[in-house]
Amino acid sequence: MAPDTTTTFDSNTNTDLVKQASISSCAYVTFLAGDGDYWKGVVGLAKGLRKAGSKYPLVVALLPDVPEHHRKILVSQGCILREIEPVHPPENQTQFAMAYYVINYSKLRIWEFVEYSKMIYLDGDIQVFDNFDHLFDMPDGYFYAVMDCFCEKTWSSSPQYKIGYCQQCPGKGQVDG
Repeated sequence: MAPDTTTTFDSNTNTDLVKQASISSCAYVTFLAGDGDYWKGVVGLAKGLRKAGSKYPLVVALLPDVPEHHRKILVSQGCILREIEPVHPPENQTQFAMAYYVINYSKLRIWEFVEYSKMIYLDGDIQVFDNFDHLFDMPDGYFYAVMDCFCEKTWSSSPQYKIGYCQQCPGKGQVDG
């Protein structure tokens, strides 16, 4: 599943289970937070990608509250762990932001994974039955996204509504708006 990687110690994460990926590579990425059972879905995702013969790694963007024993299990499954800091709404914008939105906001951190030239985000509970590495061959410069439950009718005509997964090319640029 994963290309050659090395395990290194990262003093910022209090773990020696952080793996570094090579520059200009592609990766699947998922997200994990907390000490609940969601890690089991990530293990299933890793096993599914491996069984399907994927040649790309699964990077797990995780918040600091993921327990060490869950991290060890994920590394044993070939996952690359990348601890991220939570993203909180600005102080003056908390009127409409629920505390649990921090988890959703924090997923924006995957845009900072600039060591990868292209990533495909997969929810941790996705079941993989076939290899879809060819999706990394899609042209750059487009945002491909998951067709999900779009409850707002305004989304139904968007390109994101019509596509079946999420792929992006990370960068540290800024979007005006």
